[in-house]
Amino acid sequence: MVAMQKLSLEKLPSILGSKELIEKAFKKAADAELKARGHTRDVAGARERKRIIIMSTTVSSHLSKIVHGFPSLANLHPFYRDLVDAMVGIDRMRKSLGAVAGTAKAVNKITREHVQKIRFSGTPAEAAEVRRQAYGRISSIVKKADEHLVFLQEAAQKLSDLSSVYVDVPTTVIAGYPNVGKTTLLKALTGSAPKIASYPFTTTGLQLGYFEHRHQRYQVIDTPGLLDRPLEKRNPIERQAIAALRHLANTIVFMLDPSETCGYELKDQLHLLEDIGKMFGGIDVVVVVNKTDLLNEGKMLQMRERCPRAFFVTATTGHGVEELREKLL
Repeated sequence: MVAMQKLSLEKLPSILGSKELIEKAFKKAADAELKARGHTRDVAGARERKRIIIMSTTVSSHLSKIVHGFPSLANLHPFYRDLVDAMVGIDRMRKSLGAVAGTAKAVNKITREHVQKIRFSGTPAEAAEVRRQAYGRISSIVKKADEHLVFLQEAAQKLSDLSSVYVDVPTTVIAGYPNVGKTTLLKALTGSAPKIASYPFTTTGLQLGYFEHRHQRYQVIDTPGLLDRPLEKRNPIERQAIAALRHLANTIVFMLDPSETCGYELKDQLHLLEDIGKMFGGIDVVVVVNKTDLLNEGKMLQMRERCPRAFFVTATTGHGVEELREKLL
């Protein structure tokens, strides 16, 4: 089987707030041991320089790990980039990452300045005062970045909870009103129970299934709560999530239940079909008429006239599913 790309955002860095980070840096500096001999002034100067360096390195290293621990937004697959934008806002994330990177540079600059000052201090007391000044300036600049640290802390938590999907395999997205048989069709197509992938803009998460043909994997996605109601009833986050989904879909399978046992009238289902066509413009939409075992001859004829290119299936028994799979392949 060819290699497949399954992106994940599960390993984002752990992030400390400004208070926790400063306390951690102070403790490391205080616990540092210095073995040095020579004049009292020289020993004191070396001790204070080491404390500044340890304190600042602890801070700048943590800040740099945050910046480098997030994926490059420019290189993210469009699916994940749109998801990040929908969930936390790409512009806001870019701003916060830039602010944290700038804080790390400022800390390093302050360190160089004060380490140099200590070299010219005349007494241990003067060296200690320079060290305190460095601590104060570094603490102050880190505190100013606290809102960005808190934002990135929350963003990392949200994004780490996202389940992974394959982004470079042929993908079918199933759409339609609730109870029309989407999950049953997913099981029939893939031959196994779907995996639930938690996403915060869906009611029960994306449902993922896979099947293979000639050493190629195919991915099937059902999106409960996202593609099962008209466009005007969706909030902005859901609309952005749908935009992200567009980057994965090679084909949309739209399911109709003309028996209306799903609890929704056929005219509403057809209206949603129009919405899906607009949202996923340029992507093939395959119409599937389900629950054919519940339709009389007149209803079947009516549906064939209304949807002449549709596939007629009974997902619960598997009737017509193989022909649909061939179409998807």
